[in-house]
Amino acid sequence: MALSHGKIEFEDNRVTGASWAEFKASGKCANGQVPVLEVEGKFLNQSEAILRFIGRRSGAYPVSDEFTCHFIDSVINTCDDLSKGEPKTAEGKPLYIKMFGPNPLSAEDVTSILESRKVYYAKMSGLLKDKKFFGGEKPSIADFWVCANIYSWERNTKGKESQAHVYAVHKAALEEDSILNAWADRMGEELKDYLANRGAGTL
Repeated sequence: MALSHGKIEFEDNRVTGASWAEFKASGKCANGQVPVLEVEGKFLNQSEAILRFIGRRSGAYPVSDEFTCHFIDSVINTCDDLSKGEPKTAEGKPLYIKMFGPNPLSAEDVTSILESRKVYYAKMSGLLKDKKFFGGEKPSIADFWVCANIYSWERNTKGKESQAHVYAVHKAALEEDSILNAWADRMGEELKDYLANRGAGTL
């Protein structure tokens, strides 16, 4: 999202199966995870750090304005804090992990996740208030961070068909939050080319 919106040319390499094992063994992903951003022969890891790196180059993380940068960081930190309180399975894993399985989520699981999502909406709306974007008049890295989350759940049109009921319930719930829903519309317009061409959603 950040690279596309910033009009920064890039090559999107996906690694799966054997190619992932080869890439992991290459030493190019220092923490053994993706994503990895390769720039000028250097391999950068950790999503949040990568996003800030891109934001500094594109202007979406305006380092000359320390108060705006603090607010942007606080939005991302709040998202991280909220993720720690997401509902868990009996084994202690995030409940949404079940989305990757072959079976549709049960009504009970959907309700549990939805209640957590509503807390997320309220927190994000409270931070956004009357701003056009979290970054002010234009999207910031905080907007991309939140947008990746919303467009994986409430606005995901390319998710697993077996979980269509999950997306429908969340989409309807987001529409009840006028502030965050309107922001999601604005982000959809900002990222319309990216969203039209992105691959199937992770979830």
